[in-house]
Amino acid sequence: MYIYTFKNLMQFSGLNHQMITLWNKKYKIFREEKIDRDSVFNKFDLKKLIYVSFLADSNKKFTVERLCAMNVSELQVLAEFEVQNYLQKSNDYQPIIRLMISSCFSYDEKSFDSILSICFKKLGIEDCCLDLIFPFIHEIVEILKTHSMEESVKSFTRNLVRNHLHYYIIVSSHTIKTNDKRRWLCFLPEGEKNDIDLLFAHLYFKINGESGLLLGENQELSTVVQCLESVKITHVFIYIDDDYDLNVLATYLEEIKNVAPDVTIFVASYANIKETLKTSVPYVNVNSPREFNEYLEKIRSL
Repeated sequence: MYIYTFKNLMQFSGLNHQMITLWNKKYKIFREEKIDRDSVFNKFDLKKLIYVSFLADSNKKFTVERLCAMNVSELQVLAEFEVQNYLQKSNDYQPIIRLMISSCFSYDEKSFDSILSICFKKLGIEDCCLDLIFPFIHEIVEILKTHSMEESVKSFTRNLVRNHLHYYIIVSSHTIKTNDKRRWLCFLPEGEKNDIDLLFAHLYFKINGESGLLLGENQELSTVVQCLESVKITHVFIYIDDDYDLNVLATYLEEIKNVAPDVTIFVASYANIKETLKTSVPYVNVNSPREFNEYLEKIRSL
């Protein structure tokens, strides 16, 4: 079982040292009667703290004293129900993100799926992805960079999100009429396996009636070329991580343009690569999902 430090609890819950100490002293939120900066905690301590914090802030009828007297299972049921009410009155999604982080670090798939399903239903697919999922994933990645947490948490989290995106891609394919005026080719180049952004782009095409082919992750250049030679593609969407080899990317762009000179190429990355990517091939570099959505809206209006 993974052990969390006091510093972990403060970061994940958004509460300061004084507040956590006070809650334990007055209401005995943890099993240990006395805690300090050297204390260690388990996943149930983390979940309880985050649930109590969320419920106390989201609904004034819940007092901290009453919440601290409950066990984790009782708090979880209340929190999942309260998410619906919270989303109706607030557009600050950080407390929801903390609930999702808590579910991931305790490997609680059921809780995570319940919370995210509610968010998709209340916010809609596009806003849920832009305002909740991507900030959540970014925060998980940053946590793993600064703390020696299990790498398996990252894999577990991505698979949970991936399952939801795949589900909505299938639903959209059956319910939304496709306009074949444009056809997009979406892929990750060889060596890239982080496909969350790619799946969202493909989902966004679906919910907006755009036609697209999803090749997926880790695609060799020869595979991409074969597709371009076989199918009429008007736009290409490529996603790369910040540390991807830009010389390899340049080779992809040049060969794509050679095979399909009329295509418009989008390269999605969280870092601006315009200054460092050495290529004469014209392309659009987008640095956030929302920025890409703005480009797509302009394209669809033409």
